[in-house]
Amino acid sequence: MSLDNNSLMLIYKDLHKVFPDDLHISRSLIHMLQSRKEDIPARDLALTMARRMLASGRGTYALGFLAICEQLGHPEKEEVAALANMARITGSGPVEVEGDKYRSFALINDLSDGESMDFLQQGRLFQAKAGEDIVRQGDISRTFYLILEGSVQVHIRMDNNHDEMLSTLQPGHFFGEFACVYNLPRSAMVTAKEDSLLLEFSDLTISQLIQRFPIAGEYLMRTVQARMVHAMTHSHPAFAEIPEADRRWVAEESRVREYIDDQVIMDEKHHPNCCCIILFGEATAKRVQHNKTIDCNLGTGDMFGDVSRYIQLPPHTEVRSKNHTLICCMPGHIFQSFMNAYASFEQWVEPHGENHHKKLDIHLEEWDMS
Repeated sequence: MSLDNNSLMLIYKDLHKVFPDDLHISRSLIHMLQSRKEDIPARDLALTMARRMLASGRGTYALGFLAICEQLGHPEKEEVAALANMARITGSGPVEVEGDKYRSFALINDLSDGESMDFLQQGRLFQAKAGEDIVRQGDISRTFYLILEGSVQVHIRMDNNHDEMLSTLQPGHFFGEFACVYNLPRSAMVTAKEDSLLLEFSDLTISQLIQRFPIAGEYLMRTVQARMVHAMTHSHPAFAEIPEADRRWVAEESRVREYIDDQVIMDEKHHPNCCCIILFGEATAKRVQHNKTIDCNLGTGDMFGDVSRYIQLPPHTEVRSKNHTLICCMPGHIFQSFMNAYASFEQWVEPHGENHHKKLDIHLEEWDMS
């Protein structure tokens, strides 16, 4: 059920506070104010946006907002005219943006105003009290959240019942996307740090966004993958002593591949030039030696790949997925960098790789004795 106009107005006002330079949000907000016959706040917002556009060198956009000012009869006629002259001069000039001076809501950045409004309207407003768990680790649910007001904390419950804090998310941030995109159990806890207002979306809405708007969908998928890999580095023992900056390096440069049941992950034809880490699910490594089939089960956290002899499986080994499997493909240069820089990483990887190699390798003398 779509949101009513009052709720949609509230959402756009909150988003405008977080992303004051976003064209989609401001134009849609002005349009809604006009449709409600609130011409004074509409024209004031248009003039504010014209000033902001000129300040960032976007004269063409400034002219659009100034046209709204004229249409609604803004009393500051001299300023509107002066700004219009300036906008015509700078309209074709370069745009230089640094840091947080110009912030836009990237999830809808490549949608039209109507498309972005249609997407946001599919959400449901949700109030969370301070201390309330919005998402519980391990739960099965298919919702995705955008923060409008307040803040939330993301944390992982470790095996020793200790909570590892990952991040604090503020208005404009979103979370819960793993479950929507990959149909996974919740990988972390999300708790309201203070009273917060959220916009909740169903997995169907996210699927439609990915299918209908590929660029927005690609941004969402990349964010999902980076967060999934980052969460893995906080739970995987090999990364226990890796600094946060390098964990984020892994998250930014790694990619996630999804496999259904019995798909080839690696064989003689497919040699991923990366360190493969199983994020979710299982796989089977299998090879034939001396006319005997040998196999080895691989589970969450297991590493393999051709980037190092430590994790390289024996020749002619085929790795296939079991049921639904997600693989993190960590670039070889990052793996080698960690092996050289962090003794704890090497100390975990070396015996781990040797163990898999032994399980899949039958020496000739052992076969003769059998």
